[in-house]
Amino acid sequence: MPPLPTILLTGFLGAGKTTLLLRWLEEAPATGRRLGVVMNEFGAESVDSRLIGRPGLALQQVAGGCVCCAPDNELPNAVSRLVRKGGCDAVVIETSGLADPDNIIDVLTDPDLLAMVRLQAVVAVVDGPWFAGETSDIGERVLARRQIEFAQVVCLSKCDRMAPESLERALETLRPINPAAVVVKLPYGLPDLPSIFSGPPAQCELALGDRDREERHREPHLHTGYQSVTWRFPVPVERPRFEAFLAGLDPRQVVRAKGFVRFRHLPEKLFLFQTVWGHHVIEEFPATPHPEPVAVLIGPRLDARQVRQQLRAMVFGAGSSMTLST
Repeated sequence: MPPLPTILLTGFLGAGKTTLLLRWLEEAPATGRRLGVVMNEFGAESVDSRLIGRPGLALQQVAGGCVCCAPDNELPNAVSRLVRKGGCDAVVIETSGLADPDNIIDVLTDPDLLAMVRLQAVVAVVDGPWFAGETSDIGERVLARRQIEFAQVVCLSKCDRMAPESLERALETLRPINPAAVVVKLPYGLPDLPSIFSGPPAQCELALGDRDREERHREPHLHTGYQSVTWRFPVPVERPRFEAFLAGLDPRQVVRAKGFVRFRHLPEKLFLFQTVWGHHVIEEFPATPHPEPVAVLIGPRLDARQVRQQLRAMVFGAGSSMTLST
């Protein structure tokens, strides 16, 4: 069997990688492709895999940390399991938002994997409103720039939320970083799967230029300064109090929060919540079986004890001393 064409899907926390992947999964049957997915999340609990899960989907996970620094065999094992089980003829690897694509490309171009998968393209998703702003940490900017540098396709997301001048500023900043990349504005466009798979394989060694690989691998990665907190909801909560909790999160400490929650006025329903840079969205999650209600919070300078205390107080009241599983 020839190696399966593979897309490496990168992008910073909350940029919209999973949203793009969902659109690809909806489009794939019409293209004649059966997509398999390898998904990596930074937190201990996989929320995004629940979002994309569907009957017949070939899915493998690399959980609990960034795939770029996972043990050497984690990603190859996940890829080989996917290929051996069959059910797909193309692969998408969605990385954690804190992953550096350089290390992952090294793994995917290792001779041991070349018989199974062929790196077809790197697709980077960039949060348009965040990229057009100037308030983020320099480390976050550096990582986003690396993700853009290695991409053959760059997707500027959330363009429908941007004023024309902000959109143009983001594009002007983006283009010089990787002039050769195809730029797609989401949600107006969609990277075309047939074009990606019919084109030449990625030549990622060109993106490395004269960079010293050994030096790059010795550099500390951004995620070493990030933490994650996983917290399971023992009971349904009051929606206004939960929304007040999300609104009160400091985006300098909690960049990303996501998970599933039940509300007391509708305990039979499950809701998906997502927070990115202080902006949150809550929507009903109709898929069954319902996953366990859980919250995953990710960020730098994250005080895990304080976050858990806030969640406990939100559920039971400020005076509660109940011990809950995390």
